[in-house]
Amino acid sequence: MGLFNDYMREGKGIKNEIDTRPRLIVFFDILFRKFWNLILVNLLFVLACIPVITIGPAIAGMTKILRNYAREEHAFIWGDFWETFKSNFLKAMLIGIIDFVISFIIIFDLYMYIALNASPILRIAALALMFITATIFIFMNYYIFPMLITFRLTFKQLIKNAFIFAWIGFWRNMLVTIIIAGLTALAVLYIATFGILYLALIYFSLCGLIINFATYPLIKKHMIDGYDPQTGKKLDEEI
Repeated sequence: MGLFNDYMREGKGIKNEIDTRPRLIVFFDILFRKFWNLILVNLLFVLACIPVITIGPAIAGMTKILRNYAREEHAFIWGDFWETFKSNFLKAMLIGIIDFVISFIIIFDLYMYIALNASPILRIAALALMFITATIFIFMNYYIFPMLITFRLTFKQLIKNAFIFAWIGFWRNMLVTIIIAGLTALAVLYIATFGILYLALIYFSLCGLIINFATYPLIKKHMIDGYDPQTGKKLDEEI
């Protein structure tokens, strides 16, 4: 896909073996086999997060491990996390800051909407605009960090590709959002009992595994399969 070119792929590539099991079965197989590793990854992520400043690099480090799990490859939890954390620090930090600012704006707009004294039509239009903006923003974030740690892309290419994936994977992204919303509601509802422990031990890595497992096949299809890993150009037989 011409829209996605100008990248360099990292790593050893994709395994040739094709897993013919249903995707849901594969996911739970990975989840059960890597469960204790997910707890370690979650703890490492929480410890590495300094709000706003290092949350982006911490997500990048966690994404590297979870992306490998999603494509059933080995990952060194400590080594891969910190190597990715450091090698993508500036760009990931910038993305984290932008995410924080946009999230703040969306929340502020929601507050203003509640206080808005206007006609029903204007209120509906304002709510629809906020919903569409928040939805695309969330969907784009599912792809930004997996692309960041997999390819050598400029910031502009990351944003452009993430926007495209937000649309071409719309129903996949919607399903992921519904599942994560359920997991988040579980933490909020039981925050006074086991909610804090749930957040500290498994919530972030579980959500990350779901995101990477759901989105990586789409990234692979449009950015890896049929492309030369050295030039990023589509192979002759794939043109």
